[in-house]
Amino acid sequence: MSLLDAISKPERKFRIHKMPQRSYDWYTVRLGKVTGTSFQTMANGRKDNIEKLCAKTANEILNGISSESDFCNKAMRTGTETEVEARQAYEAANGVQIQEVGFVELDEFIGMSPDGLVDDDGGIELKCPESHTHLFYLINPGAWESSYKWQVQGALWITGREWWDFVSYCPLYSPDKQLLIERATPDPESFKKLADGAEYCRKRIREILKIMDENNGDENVQGSDD
Repeated sequence: MSLLDAISKPERKFRIHKMPQRSYDWYTVRLGKVTGTSFQTMANGRKDNIEKLCAKTANEILNGISSESDFCNKAMRTGTETEVEARQAYEAANGVQIQEVGFVELDEFIGMSPDGLVDDDGGIELKCPESHTHLFYLINPGAWESSYKWQVQGALWITGREWWDFVSYCPLYSPDKQLLIERATPDPESFKKLADGAEYCRKRIREILKIMDENNGDENVQGSDD
């Protein structure tokens, strides 16, 4: 296998956790991991932002407290409530059934929560945005990549699947404009950045944990002398 094939078609082991997303178990399995929403930083972020990401992840491991927020505004609630309808629309349009899973764990530090897996070779990144954002996607093919490219490429990289559909759904439009589907395929250059970024984050998180462990050891020694 060539280097290009190895990057674009990774043979990797991962674990699929089947639980409802946003449940207690879901938050627990994500704790102390760099997840899909941070893949852009991990793969293509500035050095200071990557350092903050590693510190945040290490902090979750050290304290057992998630840094994820439960905050949900009106637009987010509407999007969540519309997801069932959006999945049904996608399934009907493509003659497939979406498999919902909670979390795909690559290793102790990396994972992601797919919006759905399709057959044995695909998946979806599903959005139910406000109507003006949906229109923006309709009239600007590929515009979603500025916000979601790294989540989609990260999903392909972790799972080794052949394609991933970006799906935007808005029921306010006429039936022929409600559903937008744009397919992404593995990008070797993106995979290389993801792999390099993941390796750096693993190393840095371990370094932070080691520093904190050594500091605790020093405090214990000082305390025993008192």
